[in-house]
Amino acid sequence: MTDPSYRCDGCGATLRAVDELTVESGVAGRSWFCGYCGTSVDSVVAEKLSHVEDGTATDRRP
Repeated sequence: MTDPSYRCDGCGATLRAVDELTVESGVAGRSWFCGYCGTSVDSVVAEKLSHVEDGTATDRRP
């Protein structure tokens, strides 16, 4: 399996987990943004990152 990551178009940060994204819910769905600079992130990429298990102590997924 490939490393699920995304390089932000705005600041160049490598985003690897949902903790590095911010989300805003609206009438038409969710909008995802880089947690560092606020640049919008493609929703398909963001949804994939939102399901990544990073293995840290804060990762409570089974």
